[in-house]
Amino acid sequence: MVQQQPPMTPNELQLLLESHSQNRNRPDGSSYISLSFSAECRIAEQTGQSMKEIELQALNSDIVPERYCRNQASLSSRDQIRLLRSHVAIIGLGGLGGTVTEILARIGVGKLTLVDGDSFDDSNLNRQILSSPANLGKPKAEIAARRVNDINPAVETCPIETFFTGQNSAKILRNVHLVIDCLDTITDRFVVEASCQAHSLPMVSAAIAGSSGQATVIIPGDPGLKRIYGSPQKAPAKGVEASIGTLPFAAMYMAAVECAEAVTILLGKPPELQNRLFLADTRDHTTDLLDLS
Repeated sequence: MVQQQPPMTPNELQLLLESHSQNRNRPDGSSYISLSFSAECRIAEQTGQSMKEIELQALNSDIVPERYCRNQASLSSRDQIRLLRSHVAIIGLGGLGGTVTEILARIGVGKLTLVDGDSFDDSNLNRQILSSPANLGKPKAEIAARRVNDINPAVETCPIETFFTGQNSAKILRNVHLVIDCLDTITDRFVVEASCQAHSLPMVSAAIAGSSGQATVIIPGDPGLKRIYGSPQKAPAKGVEASIGTLPFAAMYMAAVECAEAVTILLGKPPELQNRLFLADTRDHTTDLLDLS
């Protein structure tokens, strides 16, 4: 019979982290204590601890996992811990959602619920970062979860291979802190907004078409999407993307805007786009900020 090792105490893990860490300097010459990814893997194998648990313990002692060292000028160790303890639902995993998934995994948001009932087809290849010839016909949620694990094994994923509805919203949004709307259908966007209002969740929303895009933040109690589209009953089912398509740089640009607002909210700071509509056209590099209040 194989004797099971007793669980490691926090003090034992702390000593192990310290023994695997090293002093390093950032490009500006400032010093920090670093924990390499290979060291994380060795500790995980030796202790049975998850990568997230290892990173949280390290950051709590100001030992910086090397993957986050370039975040440090903007995000403190406390900020990084807060992100690792955050749970975000991404609704729609196409042009916007795929890039949002990529960015949040890299910055270290600790849990991602990935929602999309669709599979990749040829028309996705021009703009959807998760699509590739090898992934054609495969579920978007499954591929998104694989991608997150490849990028950052400390991030947990919950892939949901179904479309978001009012009926399944309570199950999907359980224990979520923030919702990011990456849908291409206006009517479905209203469904997500209504669910966020019902569950008192902030929502970051964006839409794209051609070379342009828009983004806003809706906090529970805000007028929200009706200020942009009118009432749900009178709003068109689809935006102009259905007729003019989307260029890849517009999708990635607006996904980055969504992620910037998402991180701001997760860190407990006031979002810049609450009751505002950010408009951008990547063709002529023009932007505008409309007051919706």
